[in-house]
Amino acid sequence: MSANTVTVPMDMLHPAITHEATRRWLTTAGLPVEGPIRFRPATGAGMRTLRQYVADEGGDSAQLDRHIAELLLIGHLCGDEGCDGDEVVLDGSTGRVFSMWLYTKSPEGAKLFPLAPSLDALVRFVSAVCEFASLRGAFAALAGRTGAEAVAEASALLMSVFTDEEWGESGWGSAGDPAGWEYAVPAFWRMIAVIRPMALIAGPGQGLRLELPKGLLDEEFGADGIVRVAPSEIPAALTHEPTRRFLTDVGLPRDAQMFCMDPEDLLVPLPDDRERSKQNPAHQHLWNGSDTLPPDAEHLLVLGGLMHDFTVLLDGRTGEVHYAEYDADRVVPVNADVSTLAFTVWLHNRERQIDEEHDFTDDFYYPLAVTMTDTLAAVDPVACLPARGPDDFRYWPEVFHDCAGGVL
Repeated sequence: MSANTVTVPMDMLHPAITHEATRRWLTTAGLPVEGPIRFRPATGAGMRTLRQYVADEGGDSAQLDRHIAELLLIGHLCGDEGCDGDEVVLDGSTGRVFSMWLYTKSPEGAKLFPLAPSLDALVRFVSAVCEFASLRGAFAALAGRTGAEAVAEASALLMSVFTDEEWGESGWGSAGDPAGWEYAVPAFWRMIAVIRPMALIAGPGQGLRLELPKGLLDEEFGADGIVRVAPSEIPAALTHEPTRRFLTDVGLPRDAQMFCMDPEDLLVPLPDDRERSKQNPAHQHLWNGSDTLPPDAEHLLVLGGLMHDFTVLLDGRTGEVHYAEYDADRVVPVNADVSTLAFTVWLHNRERQIDEEHDFTDDFYYPLAVTMTDTLAAVDPVACLPARGPDDFRYWPEVFHDCAGGVL
């Protein structure tokens, strides 16, 4: 075992692992400790069959399908903020690897999804995703490149890692044989290949985190759907020059599903907006009677609104973007600046269109939410900082995971 891999001694392999190539891989090359999958290939009695796992979790293991019951739990897909996602299981007799739906209290509903034809293939997949994240190895030529061509090339290169693999003709149990799959590549890897490269659409900006390609927002939302602010209409309170230029030259979407702008309220100081809202009968249900404003409220300018009745506020001095409830006395970071806010709403709109083709949300909503969060974090770490307390609600990671609300 090295610092980057976990191996299992031959004499401590679980007896259910009879597939020779799998035994050899676990005892020599091992499994990586980093990547989109959190491996826990415990040794000996510590590596559990799903029958044992369900029983240990208080479920009725007798309700499991017989084939599924004998699969071995070797890890989980990575969930949000270090939590475990869907289970990753190994067929010890064939070497096939699956992710799965499993609610341990009702294990009869367990469902398998193909993940990799073998452990060595799975490690190649994970390594490719990690190499892409840091633009090294096979992806090193993409370093410093941005724009639509770079996104397309990265996506094709990532996808080729999965399509070039030999998936075999059988051994997939209830997941079905590859000839009957709707797509040649399982959904988990497809979503990574089409979503993660979108972080390359924009390069570093001058005074802002990103320099969006010319016409990117107009193409996505239509020229009539973009609000730009004339220089004469920008208030003196907005002193951050890069933000002034962005709002004048690039603009923001008027209505982007999760974010919208009202030209009448645009760049109004927060104290004025609060006073106006208090006089509006339609907003009365949002007030709790507090008149306390956030610190430095006179420097906070209304930029728009987020779904769930949050106001998007721009700090006119720094260009930082926050959100606040209608009567809150504090603000919370939502994006680093207007360029990454624009990227976020663009990314979300692209994902919604892509999902119409791939149906990721049908079976893989939460892995998709993690993929979206990882993609956003690659360009805007502020938007995805870990929460510092129960009231430190990180808007985009939270709403991406809103399966009930169907945000993705």
